[in-house]
Amino acid sequence: MKTNPIFLMPLKLNGSDLEINHLNLAVESIKNQTDPNWTLVIIDDFSDNEKVTDALNKIKEDLKEKVEIIHLEKNVGSGKARNFGVQYANKIGAPFILFLDADDLSDPRRLELCRKEFEKDDTVNVVYTSFDVIDENGNLTPLEEVNKSVSEIIDGHKVDIVEGENAWIQITTKKKYTNLTSCTAVRTSLAIQEPFPSTSVSEDSHTWVRYGAHPGKFVFLRDIKGKYRICRGVGSRSRSLNFNFYEQMYKVDTDGFEEGVKLAKKYGTMGGRDENDLRTAYHVRIALCLLHGGDTEYCRESLGVAASISRENTLKYIDELYCEDECKEQLKQMVLEMK
Repeated sequence: MKTNPIFLMPLKLNGSDLEINHLNLAVESIKNQTDPNWTLVIIDDFSDNEKVTDALNKIKEDLKEKVEIIHLEKNVGSGKARNFGVQYANKIGAPFILFLDADDLSDPRRLELCRKEFEKDDTVNVVYTSFDVIDENGNLTPLEEVNKSVSEIIDGHKVDIVEGENAWIQITTKKKYTNLTSCTAVRTSLAIQEPFPSTSVSEDSHTWVRYGAHPGKFVFLRDIKGKYRICRGVGSRSRSLNFNFYEQMYKVDTDGFEEGVKLAKKYGTMGGRDENDLRTAYHVRIALCLLHGGDTEYCRESLGVAASISRENTLKYIDELYCEDECKEQLKQMVLEMK
């Protein structure tokens, strides 16, 4: 008998009624799957709160053998918490993992359609979907009211979608970020090889690059969407917890790119591209993200790295960016001002 795929949900809650309600709704979205053959694995990242414990006990009472709850004895962060779930999935022989954060929602057909892609083609490593943004009450947030970094991801699901082999190249040089964690599924055999790094910023982006540098394909499901919850007044969960978010993001993402290069050279997934040319394109792309975030210091630093490799190609890749002309002009001016 085959082992079920798992929905993997890390959480650290403070016990508020709103958080627990969001958790219950996230679990409900799993219960509503058209494919009933799943197991939910919850990693409690040391919530250390009686209300949270009670809520988890109720979920266990309701789902019984369909849920496994792992309580960590200290807080390790969402990335490392996911790694415990990946290890559990690998131990029980789960074929693939569907990530879902404790306040987001899965489409009812998510498991059904992901299973179809993984089972029909054994070269498929990652399956992901787009998403809508919802507020704390579950209401859809209009795209024009969504912060730039998130709307940019959604826009990227309409133009030059990341699919197929060598996905890491398009992620690092064109997109920066494309697959939201709660909308991503991965083969367990790959997830166990490429654990999430020990960082509270961009740990998923770092991981997707390494996934994409392995031989195999990314598949984008066009027929369904997840729901990503951003409570009003909070631009992003990780940004709200890190005052130097963009500095950390730049360093983590750059490390992820370099790890991607190493893996791609090992596995032959460079896509015929020159290493330094890819590095130039990467640093131009991350500079745009830093510019959008208002961190001009690291934006200039990244452009400086690109220009030190090739000023001509740096300007070329700025022209190829999918963004407003005003942003392109700002980036070009920074490059032209460099000695």
